[in-house]
Amino acid sequence: MNHTEAAFGPNGYNTATPRARKLFRRCAALAAGALALGLAACAQQQGPAITSKAPTPAPQAPQEAALPPAELAPAPAEPGVMRETRVAVLVPTSGEAAGAGQALRDAALLAQFEVNNPNLILQFYDTKGTPEGAQAAALQAKDHGSSLFVGPLFSHSVQAVTAVAQSAGIPVLSFSTDPTAVSNNVFVTGFLIGPQVERVVGYAAEQGLQRFAVLAPDTAYGRAAADAAQIAVAKNGGFMVRTAFFDPSKANFSPVIRDFTAYNRRKAALEREKASLAGATDPASVAQLKQLDLLDTLGDVDFDVLLVPASGTALRQVVSLLKYYDVDPEKVKILGTLLWQDENLAGEPALVGAWFPAASRVGYDRFVARFTETYGHPPSQLGSLAYDMVALSAALAQTGDGTWTRLTANSGFVGVNGAFRLNPDGQIERMLAVREITKTGSREVSPAPTRFIQSY
Repeated sequence: MNHTEAAFGPNGYNTATPRARKLFRRCAALAAGALALGLAACAQQQGPAITSKAPTPAPQAPQEAALPPAELAPAPAEPGVMRETRVAVLVPTSGEAAGAGQALRDAALLAQFEVNNPNLILQFYDTKGTPEGAQAAALQAKDHGSSLFVGPLFSHSVQAVTAVAQSAGIPVLSFSTDPTAVSNNVFVTGFLIGPQVERVVGYAAEQGLQRFAVLAPDTAYGRAAADAAQIAVAKNGGFMVRTAFFDPSKANFSPVIRDFTAYNRRKAALEREKASLAGATDPASVAQLKQLDLLDTLGDVDFDVLLVPASGTALRQVVSLLKYYDVDPEKVKILGTLLWQDENLAGEPALVGAWFPAASRVGYDRFVARFTETYGHPPSQLGSLAYDMVALSAALAQTGDGTWTRLTANSGFVGVNGAFRLNPDGQIERMLAVREITKTGSREVSPAPTRFIQSY
């Protein structure tokens, strides 16, 4: 028996595991505050897929969250009419990506608990982390009457389900971050690199900084970040001075960073200046020579902002080498991406004062608290995507005529990661904050906007 096909208790909810039993107890008397997209649910089995449906919820405590946009206001139902909406969650619960799939599944179930729509039925399908598995899951979900696909995770899996979804007119809310995976009615809802770079570059430009450079890993991610920086810098009236890539698989990035910082040229300029003063006996020249003896190079680098879209050991090696090759962190502002949402970066001397984009922390911190209370461990950022997309589908299922036309509502929605909206072109816009690394953690220097002002 598959671990997701165990015995089901009262109201159809799977009570075979401690996680499930805890969720079932929460369903009986839920008192936690919901976020902007709602509240409630439980589960029942349907064929090979795992199906989750909410019972009539118990009386709820007052909500602590902001109200959703007007687009999410429930439409009045006709007397005696029950709108039953089936949503398929396509995630890998077996194979190499099973851990990520379980995190997505857990967050999806939590969202269903916290969205007050007893007629929403979630049906979980295992994509096995492969294109073939995703296509088979999509076909099965279509045959079971699903009208919306939440997932899959990988871009190759998104491409595999696209034909199935489009032939049946089923929208897809994938978790991918690959903008090339978008198609007609197929959305990517992950944190795209373009908006991250645009947000932090835009903030730097607002502070009067104009000369930008990029030092990125020679990967698809690094090159996408560099391309996004080129666009963002031009959009904000700045100048792209230089771009370079390092091989993250190599143990030593020194040759690339030495050339990038023009260290040899600046070192040679210092030696020439010292040579011109050698033998001078006048007080001014002697004093100047003493000052030059304290330097490693002469002259600053020709950029005042540097984007480094890297993380972990690679990031630490890069910033260490920047200091070694005489790049003054007091004169060059270093920028990062969402990869920097890592409190372990606190206290990194060369990064103190650096800026990076981040999701809104208010809703996310509440989500982390509720998820941890339920499952006994904190969620991943990936899990928050599943929470938001299931909560969105549950809220929209109450509002319309069985179609999903309001997925692309111009005013957008508010989720645990802040305000977002799905564009008709299949990409997602997210309102991001900007944070600054400090000696003890990070602090917000520019809050995330809470609403979209401009139309598509």
